[in-house]
Amino acid sequence: MNKLLTLSFALALAGPAAAFAQGSHEGLTQAHFDQLDTDKNGKVSEAEYRQFMEGAFDKLDTDKNGSLSNAEAGTVLTREQFSIVDRNQNGQLNRQEFMDQVMSDFHRQDQNRDGHLQP
Repeated sequence: MNKLLTLSFALALAGPAAAFAQGSHEGLTQAHFDQLDTDKNGKVSEAEYRQFMEGAFDKLDTDKNGSLSNAEAGTVLTREQFSIVDRNQNGQLNRQEFMDQVMSDFHRQDQNRDGHLQP
């Protein structure tokens, strides 16, 4: 199985990180990349990505209880993927579990370790 990539959360929200959901940013369109690159410097920084994913969590948390149920995440994660991210196995993804995973995904994609993703 693909290692869980919660970057797919972004896919359901705004489309930008669609290719990240597959563990690669090679297929990321320029329009998607530009949406993530808020300072328009041609790179997506860790801070830009973190900010986007914080917003993604907030949008997915439709009941605004500070965590994501399997139903809330169900449009972007399989049950198996949800279970992997749910580190404490309580049936909910809290913000920390979510952010730990998506930032791990970011660092995995930052192949040259410069703190940025580039098209």
